[in-house]
Amino acid sequence: MYNKIRLTVIHKLMLNLDYQIFKLINDLAGKSQLLDFVGIFCAKYLIFVIAGVVLGWWLGLHKTKPTLAWPIIGRRKWLIFGNVSLSILLTMLLNYVLGFLKFRSRPFVSLHTGRLVNPFSEKSFPSDHAAVAFAIALAVFLYDKKLGIVLMFLSVLVGLGRIYAGVHYPLDVVGGIIVGILSAVFMKLVVFRGVRE
Repeated sequence: MYNKIRLTVIHKLMLNLDYQIFKLINDLAGKSQLLDFVGIFCAKYLIFVIAGVVLGWWLGLHKTKPTLAWPIIGRRKWLIFGNVSLSILLTMLLNYVLGFLKFRSRPFVSLHTGRLVNPFSEKSFPSDHAAVAFAIALAVFLYDKKLGIVLMFLSVLVGLGRIYAGVHYPLDVVGGIIVGILSAVFMKLVVFRGVRE
């Protein structure tokens, strides 16, 4: 009984903190055209920049010797392609399941706040944009640490942009980050375990 009460209190405190942080960030929206432009760019378009950077990096990698098992582009490029692609797919699958199990309305619906972008769905938790961005960033980090760190920074901006634009709470973004990281780690350490570059 005591533990149940304690968990309820912790849950309420987390939701209150989630709301306070959301208001702190989202209340900045609409006060500056420049800030709104940056916020919309981060919320809506930065994920495509991340994908483009990764594609350019991948295309520029040296080919390893092609074999029957790893044709045309060689083992390393196939491994990276598989790791990044499957991390994204697993992330989207997990997000779909979590969104179904724990549906949460978006802030502009539940709080009647404004929004700067139009999302594709009504579910808020977890953030697909943050999850996919971090899945890509960590999958790349496992092969190229410098680029991975840059991508993680850009992924944080994606998450902040989604909060600023009024389409996610901070906990949605944190949930997405966790899903993205776990997906990339699972692919590297379980699916591709023992496969050398």
